Amino acid sequence: MAAPMRSTDFRSIVEPILNECFDGVYDQRADEWSTVFREQQGILRNYHEEPVLYGFGAAPQLPDGQPVTYQQGGVLFLKRYVYNVYGLAFALTKVLVEDGDHIRIGQVYARHLAQSLVETKETLCANVLNQAFTSTVLGGDGVSLSNSAHPIVSGTFSNLLNTAANLSQTSLEQMLIQVRQAVDNNGKKIRLQPLKLVVAPGNVFQAEVLLKSVLRAGTANNDINPIKSIGLMPEGASVLSRLTSATAWWVQTDAPEGMKLMMRRGLEKTMEGDFETDSMRYKATERYDVGFTDPRALYGTPGV
Repeated sequence: MAAPMRSTDFRSIVEPILNECFDGVYDQRADEWSTVFREQQGILRNYHEEPVLYGFGAAPQLPDGQPVTYQQGGVLFLKRYVYNVYGLAFALTKVLVEDGDHIRIGQVYARHLAQSLVETKETLCANVLNQAFTSTVLGGDGVSLSNSAHPIVSGTFSNLLNTAANLSQTSLEQMLIQVRQAVDNNGKKIRLQPLKLVVAPGNVFQAEVLLKSVLRAGTANNDINPIKSIGLMPEGASVLSRLTSATAWWVQTDAPEGMKLMMRRGLEKTMEGDFETDSMRYKATERYDVGFTDPRALYGTPGV
């Protein structure tokens, strides 16, 4: 008696087809999260820690014949990224396999599966900003992303607009002034460069006006727009569709250790047959964490 065909016998045929459909959707979507977060490969353990160091203050004058002064650096705080696994799967029954519908239906749901994984990543990244003004998500320094009291060796620094305001010419200029006044963990002035605006869809047109107008926006005065004439914000604006506040906005800087997606294990797609039911099961998972190390990467305000 001939052995019956099972779903597992078709794996070599079906899996490449579903993978192609999956990759087609996953790759062709324009990722919003990657315009703000930088993907970095994590280390081979269940979490990744980044020590944030502090260095030295200004060098004092040395009187003639006097010994040099020693200072000591150290670790200001540790930022820990704890990897989580995100994944989803679907199964195709033996009946679908017998009727030859498994490839057609599998192609459809491979696309849906890809969209689900994209949605998870986009939402997790956007939520770091959605919770930037609350104590729900804290950085390694123990305060929220956008805060007026980030601790440093002596005192604090602020990456929160001094007076909450909606996005306008005046408020953006004030934010850029605060970026220019940034200090390091010892309180020394540093030269942060503003790169882009980060806004919700409701602010995209206002951002376009502010960044590209030759003259000042919202006034009849014939003054130049200094944001454009100086060449600030060279990367324009990033629009994150999943931001929940219509009034919150941020200026992203070139702080090197800022917004991160720590990838522990990249996307894996697997397919196998179930012995008891002869169903075919298709699964996709990846393992990562999102967050921020240096809050100087984003200067923000919740708006009003």
